[in-house]
Amino acid sequence: MTKFPCVLRQFLLLSGLLFLVQSATAQVIGDSLDTPFRKGRWLTGLSGSISSNTNKTGISEEKTITNEFGLNFSTGRFIKDRWLLGGKINTDRASSAGSVDRATESLFIGPFVSHYLSTNERGSLFTTLSTGYVRYREETQLNTLQASTELSSEGGGFGTLVGLGYSYVIHDKIAFDIGFNLNLFWIGVDQEELPSGMISSQNIAISNIAFTFGFNVILDDFFF
Repeated sequence: MTKFPCVLRQFLLLSGLLFLVQSATAQVIGDSLDTPFRKGRWLTGLSGSISSNTNKTGISEEKTITNEFGLNFSTGRFIKDRWLLGGKINTDRASSAGSVDRATESLFIGPFVSHYLSTNERGSLFTTLSTGYVRYREETQLNTLQASTELSSEGGGFGTLVGLGYSYVIHDKIAFDIGFNLNLFWIGVDQEELPSGMISSQNIAISNIAFTFGFNVILDDFFF
């Protein structure tokens, strides 16, 4: 879990950087009224995120290694020029190893709306907002005790995804995205402790920022 104010500061900093990218691109290419994000078109895409870091405590020399990756699928239709409405499925998995071994998985399903800010035919800065249902699972093993203790948590709740990115379009059909998502989850879980078998319930709030990269296909007509 991450404190919300810290995550929001990072989100605002990254937002400023992407706005600078958008401004620089607009000055070089110039605006066009022939936007690829036109009313009636369909956009279907796949995106992912991956990160890895190692934390080391100076006194004890103890290392904690964390790996995280996500896979996201979305599809939608432009209900008007540069306004995309659709649905998405996001999956994330994170694992860490050290004195505490932890593995978490989350599944997010919900509608979304995206707005592409520029009419430039080569690409645009975009924002995304999505709300929906979250399913969450966590497995934790405490290795600092004489006898290891395992904690298993599972539950569901409400989630909000706020995204900002830049989409670069090739031949009016293919779009490559880079950006980041601010994920906010509020979840109620049931937790079981082993070997004691004790069961408890609690509410948790989770927030994180994920850098994303994706590939999209833009079609005039949607077909299978």
